[in-house]
Amino acid sequence: MAGTPPRSQLPRLAAAALTITLLLASLPALQAQTDVRYFAETGHTLRGAFRYFWETNGAVEIFGYPITEEYNGPNGRLVQWFERARFELVASGGQYLVELGNLGVEVTEGRIFPKSPPIPNSADRRYIPETQHIIQYGFKEIWETRGGVRIFGFPISDEIDEVLDDGEWHTVQYFERARFEYWPQLPPGRRVLISLLGRKLAPPERLAPVPPPGQGGQPQPQPTTPPAPPQPPAPQLPPNQNARVVPESGPPGTVFSFEANGFEPGERVGVWITAPDQSTFGADFQATADGQGSITHARIGLVTDGSFPEGIWSFNAEGVRSGRQAVGYFLISSAAAPGDPNKLGLIVHDQLPRQGNALIIPVAAPAGYTFFMLAEGYAGDEEVSAWITSPDGTSVPIDPELASASEGVATAIIFTGGLPDGIYTAVIQGRSSDVTTAAGFKLTRDYVAGPGTPRPANTNGSATPADAGPGSVVQIRGQGLRPGEPLEFWITDPSGAYVLLPETPIADSQGRIGVNPPLDLEVTEDALPGVYGIHFRGQQSGSRVDVYFTVSRPAGQGVGQGRWAMEQARAFAGR
Repeated sequence: MAGTPPRSQLPRLAAAALTITLLLASLPALQAQTDVRYFAETGHTLRGAFRYFWETNGAVEIFGYPITEEYNGPNGRLVQWFERARFELVASGGQYLVELGNLGVEVTEGRIFPKSPPIPNSADRRYIPETQHIIQYGFKEIWETRGGVRIFGFPISDEIDEVLDDGEWHTVQYFERARFEYWPQLPPGRRVLISLLGRKLAPPERLAPVPPPGQGGQPQPQPTTPPAPPQPPAPQLPPNQNARVVPESGPPGTVFSFEANGFEPGERVGVWITAPDQSTFGADFQATADGQGSITHARIGLVTDGSFPEGIWSFNAEGVRSGRQAVGYFLISSAAAPGDPNKLGLIVHDQLPRQGNALIIPVAAPAGYTFFMLAEGYAGDEEVSAWITSPDGTSVPIDPELASASEGVATAIIFTGGLPDGIYTAVIQGRSSDVTTAAGFKLTRDYVAGPGTPRPANTNGSATPADAGPGSVVQIRGQGLRPGEPLEFWITDPSGAYVLLPETPIADSQGRIGVNPPLDLEVTEDALPGVYGIHFRGQQSGSRVDVYFTVSRPAGQGVGQGRWAMEQARAFAGR
């Protein structure tokens, strides 16, 4: 079998890859958007652009249930009220955008809240200069991790105490579009509630429930909003200054690397990241310019995931002594550069070299991705050397701090920022044992399949459901294999990572996979949006099973300070 040694030869490598297997098997997904959705809880429907926005930005937890139908509001916009929000449809240049009503501003009309002087930001407290207010502790966490300015707007008060509907005093804070409430008697993690301001402000004459569509002799209501929101055109990136970012755009999950020059040789260079809302992160990081005034050797990169808001980001750098600056822009977008669906089933691991009991994760991904190599057969905790050989035959050493051996298993971390596409070989050699292992990998965007990528047709199998919602289970089933034959097993994900798993599943007595035992993938809320592929190939027959399913952005994600601290540590690990 090409690409991976038998499972019996890789007991510890299989265990090391188990975590990755589990992560890839925990997938959120997109519910169908074509039908009207009826909510018996309130007796109202949801459809079109409003339904899409509601389901992909927090659903009940953030907005509550719909409490009116769509109607034309006094401002000429299509409007629908929810327990905690008001949606307004704005048409501009043929594009439909959902805007949120400023319920926090409206419910506090006439009230004046004192401003606060600036404070140093910390993990627990944050000063918002736009409105001169402070958010802190649980309110800060909810605001930062559930949508921030885009969903709640800026704070318009500090924390204050008010008597709520239960007749008790509670700590609350007003935002432009919401009010947060603190209920200390609730379980930890659930003590911050978003007020039901929609119920306070919605016009009473619009609250009457309607029959379910198509029931009780009532005709099914016709959609008023568009059946699905069209994707807006990708924004144009500003020109870079003495820098570039690779790649320039990608969906959440892309690894972006930063290259910059123009500094004084040997000077310290401060590097930070600017988000679409102009907040900055990582300002305490510094790199040292080389003899040509470049910091490319520092291998500076940013690992993104679903918590990163879409929009134009930038890497920024400034020489501490010279004051010279560099800026490189990049775009995070769910619509950015989806892959060619016809390439998602191509086999790549057959063409990759391998020597010894080695495994590389993934075997293919876009440039900028971090690869991990694991190999067996070394002498205990011996020192090792590692390098990669590029497509043109030149070799580049891997930093000794990124390669080591422990209990006979060697590992190497491989950063690929700025490298051209092609097939590479990673090599690890033991200093005392002279054991040498190698594993090939490919830099390519062939497998990028972010939101907007058409789902390919299945081959000899199915994923049920093909579009799944959070909390559900995707059933993977395949047939057409030789009874009892061992199988190769690999997964492709929306970021473009192609992971060959060390497990060797066996087809059942009827040539099936995923039936006995079943292969059911639990859907969680932390996977990347886009198309996933689950692939099998018979080692004896060569028969293929390829099934695909689509996931959407998990609801209620945003950027949290704690998450940023973790991501910064990962992003700058290559320095």
